[in-house]
Amino acid sequence: MRLQLRLFLQAGAVVLLTAATLFGVGGRELRQLELEQLDERLCMEARRLGNPRRGEDSDERLAEDMVRKLRLDGRQQLRMQWLPADAQQALARERAALRAWFGPGFEPDWQAPAGRDAPQPGRADPRGRCERTPVALPGGNWRAVRVQARGGTALLAAQTQALDTELHALAQRTLQVMAPLALLLAVGSAWLLAQLMMRPLQRLREAMRRLTPQELSRRLEVQGEPPELREVIEVYNHMLARLEASFHQASRFSADAAHELRTPLTILQGRLERAIGETEGRAVQAELGAILEEVNRLSGIARKLLLLSRADAGRLDLHREDLDLRALLNDLVADAHMLAEDRALQVDLPPSLRVSGDALLLRQLFNNLLSNALRHGQPDGALEIHARALPGAVEVAFRNACAPLSTAQRAHFFERFYRADAAHGRQVDGTGLGLSLAREIARAHGGELLLLDSPADQVALRVRLPVAPA
Repeated sequence: MRLQLRLFLQAGAVVLLTAATLFGVGGRELRQLELEQLDERLCMEARRLGNPRRGEDSDERLAEDMVRKLRLDGRQQLRMQWLPADAQQALARERAALRAWFGPGFEPDWQAPAGRDAPQPGRADPRGRCERTPVALPGGNWRAVRVQARGGTALLAAQTQALDTELHALAQRTLQVMAPLALLLAVGSAWLLAQLMMRPLQRLREAMRRLTPQELSRRLEVQGEPPELREVIEVYNHMLARLEASFHQASRFSADAAHELRTPLTILQGRLERAIGETEGRAVQAELGAILEEVNRLSGIARKLLLLSRADAGRLDLHREDLDLRALLNDLVADAHMLAEDRALQVDLPPSLRVSGDALLLRQLFNNLLSNALRHGQPDGALEIHARALPGAVEVAFRNACAPLSTAQRAHFFERFYRADAAHGRQVDGTGLGLSLAREIARAHGGELLLLDSPADQVALRVRLPVAPA
C-alpha cells in the first residue's frame, strides 16, 4: 500500500476515533448533568409535600403536576410519601416506605446533592435539608431524595427511564446530523494531513525524477521543513554532492583519456599505412594490416568515448539544420545492401521526413543501429526499417531477427561496453558503445531511443526525434 494512502487512512481513523471519544464523553457528561438537574427538581418537588397549605385531596393533582414537571412518562414512574414528625417512629417509617418502593433489602445511601441544592457551610437551609441516593433495580434505575423539615420528612423518587429515552433520542438525532459532518471532517482533515506530510517527500521525489547529468549541481532547500525531513534532505544533498564530484571526475577522465589517445593513435595509424606501402613482404604487410585494423578500432573507441563524455556533461554541441531524414536513411540502406548482400532488407519510408538536427550525429546514430543489426542479425533473417511522421515528431522503427536474447541480456542492452558474449569474444566485431552512443545522440536532440517488447529471437528498436528543436 502506498505511503500516502496509509497516512490518509491512519489520519482518518484517528480523527474518527477522536470524534467518537468526544461524543461518548460528551454523552456521559450530559447524562450526569441531567441527573444532577433531576435531583434538584426532585428536591424542589419534595419540599412541596410538606407544605401545610395544600389539602389532603390534592395528592393526585400534585402527583400529576410532578410528573409533568419532572418530564416522566406516567404516574408509575413516581413515588412520593410524607412522613409527619415522630421522634420514635420516624426512621422505621422511612425504612418501611423505601423498602415498599424498592424491595425489602434496600438500604439507602443518602448524600448531599451538588449544584444549587448543595449545603452551604455554617448555614442551615430553612426549606429543609435535601439528600439524595441512586437506586439501581432490575426493572430500571431510580433517583430518590429525602427532605427533612420541621413538620416531618418528605420522600420522593422518580424513575430515570424517561430521561434515558430522551437522551437516547437526542443522541440519535445528533448522530444523524453529526455523523456525515464528522465523516466529511475526517476525510478532509486526513487528506490535508497526508498532503502536508507528503509534500517534502514529493519535492524530494520530483527532484530525483528531474535528476540528469546537467542537474547534479541543484540542491534542495531545507528552510521551513520539519527537523526529521530536514535531516533526510541534507543527507540527499550530501549524496548528490558526492555523486556530482564522482560523475565529473569520471567524465573528465573519459574525455581526457579519449583526447590524449587520439593524437598517438593518429600518428601510429599514419606510420602503419606508410610502412605497409614501403614493405615488400606479403606476410609483413598482412601483419601490419592486422595491427592497423586494431589501431583503427582503438581510434573508433576513443572517438566514441569522447562523444559520450561530452554527452554526459551536457556539452554535446549540435549544429542543427533542416534535414531530409528519408535521404539520409536511403544512403545508409544502400551502404547496408553492399555490406550484407545476403540479408533481406524491408524498408518502408514515407516521401517526406523532415527533422531539425545535426547531420553528422544523426548519421552516426542510424549508422550505429544499422551496423549493430547487420553484425548481430541472423544471416537468413530479415531486417525491417519503418518510418512514419507523427504530430511534432518523426519515428523510425528497426526490427531485426537475431539469436535468442534473455531478459537479463536485454536489461543491459544500452550499457556501455556490454556485449552478449560473457567473455567479450571477438567472434562478432564491435565495442559495445554503439547503442549507448546512439541513445545519447537521440537524447541530445530531444528525442529517445527505446528497446521495445518483442519475441526472444527479435530485437525491436524505436527512434523518435522531434521535428522542431527541443
